[in-house]
Amino acid sequence: MRLLLIGLCTLFLAACDQPAPETSVSAPSGAETASSALPGQGDDAGRTVIYRDSFGVPHIYAPTVEAGLYAQGWAQAEDRPAQLLMNLKIAIGELTEIAGEGGVQPSLISHMFGHMRNASISVANMTETERGRLTAFANGISDFYQAHPEDVPPWWNHPAVNPEMIDAFGRMFLYNWSIDEAMGDLRRGGVNPDFIEEQRASNQWAVSPSRTASGHAILLIDPHLAWFGVSRFWEMRIHAGELRGSGVGLPGAPYIGLGHNENVAWAMTTGGPDTADVYEIELDPDDPNRYLFDDEWREIEQFTAALPFPDGSSREYVWEASHHGPIIARGEGVAYAARMAYDSGTNRNRAWEFLNFAEDYTGAVAACETLSMFPQNVMVADTSGNIYYQRTGRVPVRDLSYDWSLPVDGNTSATEWQGFHPAQDHLQVLNPAAGYMQNCNIPPDAMIPDSPFSLDAQPDYLFSSADYGPSRDGWINQRGARAIDLLSADSDVTIEEALAYAVDVQPYGFRRWLEVLAAAEAPASAELTEILGWDGQITKDSSAALKYYYWRAALDETEAGSAIRDLVDDHYSIVEQRPPRAIELDDEQLATVREAWLNGLNRMLSDLGDTTQPWGRVFRTGRDGVTWPVGGGGGDHLGLTTMRTMGYADANENHERQGVSGQTSTQIVVLSEPIQSWLYLPTGQSDRPDSPHYRDQSETVFSDRELKPSWWLPEDLAGNIESRTELDPRL
Repeated sequence: MRLLLIGLCTLFLAACDQPAPETSVSAPSGAETASSALPGQGDDAGRTVIYRDSFGVPHIYAPTVEAGLYAQGWAQAEDRPAQLLMNLKIAIGELTEIAGEGGVQPSLISHMFGHMRNASISVANMTETERGRLTAFANGISDFYQAHPEDVPPWWNHPAVNPEMIDAFGRMFLYNWSIDEAMGDLRRGGVNPDFIEEQRASNQWAVSPSRTASGHAILLIDPHLAWFGVSRFWEMRIHAGELRGSGVGLPGAPYIGLGHNENVAWAMTTGGPDTADVYEIELDPDDPNRYLFDDEWREIEQFTAALPFPDGSSREYVWEASHHGPIIARGEGVAYAARMAYDSGTNRNRAWEFLNFAEDYTGAVAACETLSMFPQNVMVADTSGNIYYQRTGRVPVRDLSYDWSLPVDGNTSATEWQGFHPAQDHLQVLNPAAGYMQNCNIPPDAMIPDSPFSLDAQPDYLFSSADYGPSRDGWINQRGARAIDLLSADSDVTIEEALAYAVDVQPYGFRRWLEVLAAAEAPASAELTEILGWDGQITKDSSAALKYYYWRAALDETEAGSAIRDLVDDHYSIVEQRPPRAIELDDEQLATVREAWLNGLNRMLSDLGDTTQPWGRVFRTGRDGVTWPVGGGGGDHLGLTTMRTMGYADANENHERQGVSGQTSTQIVVLSEPIQSWLYLPTGQSDRPDSPHYRDQSETVFSDRELKPSWWLPEDLAGNIESRTELDPRL
């Protein structure tokens, strides 16, 4: 089998080592406003100003949307000069110019799925307003680099950033879910592509006013992605004409990606309908460049991409396509073509405009109706007291006689798509009777007990891709179970409780495991007494939590570990509102538990010198080797996954494991009037090592597990201003 694709590797971007420059077209005035008035008022009126707060987060004040987007582009380039251009470079298919051979396949993927080609079509078809806003954002980026050429990486050789590049980056991010789905179809069909699937996870929950102490809806926005590379979020506030709000986005993308405006807050988690398919096509034995379709031989098209390399050379690469889409693998007498639901007619920016300018939850409905959202769980709350959910995506209408979770017959028109499902076909609910809902990457039937969804009435591909879990319904993970555990027991959620739930560090079901350990009759010891009395909190100061980790890791390494886990865990019981099933382990299994406990203690003693060390001795947060202790777990197979989820790198020589993924931009939004919001990043706002905001959030709010206020209103920002920069936008 000849396989044609590998994955888009995670890129750790090299930060610039130049000192942070002054970044104003007109002279900055330090930490003072232009007058005694609040930001955006007085002498600020009619001007485009970027204030930075004491965490270095930009607060943009501008008279128009276009001027605000210009300032957003400028501020992104100032904070993330290399990451922003790297994101664009990958999207336009020029990663080889930086990574050499390692960038060939990612660059070819961008060409094969036509990110830049489709972006050119999309931008040409935009309305004048849409194109003007995208252009303003691109101009802000370009003008920053023109004013600060020392921040332009040596591998960037384009004269300017243009709207097509911005749209191409949005498409690359949009397509990633569908490409992963196609690779999943291929694997389930017995073909294993050398393709690294992106690891994605997120939390979201919404609580209705009837279940909050303040009488306002509350929303959790909590994406869990890599802390470095393409998916690393950037924080902002904006007050620009009718564009007003707070949240995060990706360097290279305009608007608020996840967050809130004056009326609505929106969250997204991975999990959704099936938006891609793989077609197996029969090749002509006499000419492998032809394939069969409806009893006729068709030519496989060949395309050439000229990829640039660091030495200045350019090399040509050939990729192939059938009418179904790009050929992603060839086998004996067959080829496999991937077809994506998203194409040049998909306007991702329009969907985000609906969100950013929404007046209530119906703006999110309109965004979903564009059919240009990722295959996602979209959850929103508004100041009118509504909470709303849709499992959205651009979903083909398919012949139900085929199994679309596998490669299907591509030799017949019977498997051709029959249009796309309108948004009204998708699973959605407004103000569920339970008064709350959550989706932490779980099937829709597990969002709340007594699910409002009738999955039997839906084609399975419409509510879930087979790529999003062990099955399309009937299960839940630890995070989802814990969210139900917390929210179902609290009919009067306070703001303080909401903030605590966002960073909760108790793994669901841990007590059952302590029962198992007690039943295993391990030798009495101070360590055993401590862990059997553990409260389940994986805090940075908990030594019992670290013992639990060492024990569960040792058990996971045993041959019987997986079977024991299946007998103990019963997370779905909380969805079905029944007592968890009885734990029935035989003597041999209990002996395995006991031996793993002792082995874990011995390993802890060997690694750390004693068994009293806390969780934060091993698990750390920070950057470039400068770290601080952190609480929170990750890894369902170890029973350590908490609402505050993190992924950790392998241990270093000091047996420390640094956080590299997980909570990337957690937000709590209270939909009062005006809206209140809190959030944090895991490292810092800036990519400049000499900046005080390079890793300041690691040391303070993130290590301490305390979300910081957004200060998004002028009166809140006024007492927390670090600098002021005035721009003269080129619109």
